[in-house]
Amino acid sequence: MPKTNQQNWFYITSIIFAIALPFSVALISVAEALLLLTALIHFNSKQLIINFPDRRTLICVIGVFFIYIGWLIFTNDWKCAIYDLRKNMAYFVIPLAFILSPKLSSLQYKRILYVFSVSVVLSSIITLVKFYLEDDYSILDAQKYGFMHHIRFSLQLIFSMVILWKGLTDYGKKNNTYLNITLVAALLILAVFLVWHQSLTGIITLLVTVFAMVLISIINQPKRKLKIATSLILFAIIAFPIAYLYYAIDRFYNVDPLEISKLEKFTAEGNVYEHDVNKQITENGHYVWIYVCDKELEEEWNKRAELKYNESDNHGYVVKYTLIRYLTSKNLRKDAEGVKALSDDDIKSIENGISNYILADKSISLYPRIYVSIWELDTYFKTGNANHRSLAQRIEYTKAAISIIKNNFWLGVGTGNWRMAYVEEYKKANSKMDPARYGNVHNQYLNYMVKFGIIGFILIFAAILYPVIKTKTYRNQLFLLFLVIMFIGNLGDANFETHTGSNFFMFFYCLFLVPKLD
Repeated sequence: MPKTNQQNWFYITSIIFAIALPFSVALISVAEALLLLTALIHFNSKQLIINFPDRRTLICVIGVFFIYIGWLIFTNDWKCAIYDLRKNMAYFVIPLAFILSPKLSSLQYKRILYVFSVSVVLSSIITLVKFYLEDDYSILDAQKYGFMHHIRFSLQLIFSMVILWKGLTDYGKKNNTYLNITLVAALLILAVFLVWHQSLTGIITLLVTVFAMVLISIINQPKRKLKIATSLILFAIIAFPIAYLYYAIDRFYNVDPLEISKLEKFTAEGNVYEHDVNKQITENGHYVWIYVCDKELEEEWNKRAELKYNESDNHGYVVKYTLIRYLTSKNLRKDAEGVKALSDDDIKSIENGISNYILADKSISLYPRIYVSIWELDTYFKTGNANHRSLAQRIEYTKAAISIIKNNFWLGVGTGNWRMAYVEEYKKANSKMDPARYGNVHNQYLNYMVKFGIIGFILIFAAILYPVIKTKTYRNQLFLLFLVIMFIGNLGDANFETHTGSNFFMFFYCLFLVPKLD
């Protein structure tokens, strides 16, 4: 088959892969298989001999998959081990496909990047439209919308922003006004979406990525005045988030003074209030468990709502507790008068499991997510209860992972054994989490050490970093920033342990690493 056709088919498959990444896990699997299939169909032994010297470092990356296979020697749970192997097939399939494939041209390489970015923008717009067509959800439900897990998608989104920014700096010099406006509009859409999507891991990753971009700019900037101006931007990138976090924490802990002797004993209807001053939980600076009259709450609530006082909502939360927290958030007493003061929209929000009026607002704001994170940590440290609290559960997962690593330092627990290891650790630590909430650590590096110990961890990162250093592709700023995005994102989740995350990383890793035709 002619060389042009070889290039064309592999290129088309790569385009399909780029489109699939922000839209469909199933389509990613199909594209992954097609990528290898087209490489095999157009395999040419003579061409492989010519191309192989520039691609042989990819064999190191395939070694990551064989580490999973090698550690099967320790496996006790074969079902979980097979699950691990399936999730990490990308480490075998994608590098092999790029080793065998015909070369892509520099233009095709750029088109793949831009097609991916357009696909991410379209996925973001569709997700936003779907969300605002719904009536019953709060801004915190934004993470449930979209085609991909919010952390995986946030990393794709940030990489797309870097691609678009690079395009703006490259093509902006050509004074193409319409193109520049389009690129700026796309960047703004993605920036707004990232804040709307409420992914703290994504926000932190973006900040670190921008920090790295500005730092590179300072290093490469020959003019002293511009260096100083850029350094001020770098300072702002650090200072603004810290100041905003300080503001959020200070606002959260700005709590009403509690004078026990002055607490009123009776409601307006003459019933007795309960005041549990030992529970220090607050909502918007107001104590949750004072001025509570259970009898009046139940009677008045059941008059107004379809979902009854002691029933559970779709999230599994008992209405009673959601109602008490919601009333507290509005600084209303937990009695008949408080329920009467609620609007119909408030009633609807409570029935949908929204526990604070600021969370019922659908406007784009990062404060609700930060508030919930502070509330989760505050409640966790006061009660030790991490159930149904994402950030608190992550702490429990991290504690368990560190303990497992200490007991299996050199070689880890082995492929597939992590699930049993975590269950045993939670039981040994007398964790207050429900067994249904048991999970693995949301950190890729600790995850590797749990499974493979320090030896496996070093081998994996040597396999990933050696090709980058050997080929000096770190000189490509776009690739360098891609690695920064993945490095930071993996601190907040085990992205490489997911089908989407491993395919996203491997596809662009190999795309950058393989030389292109001029």
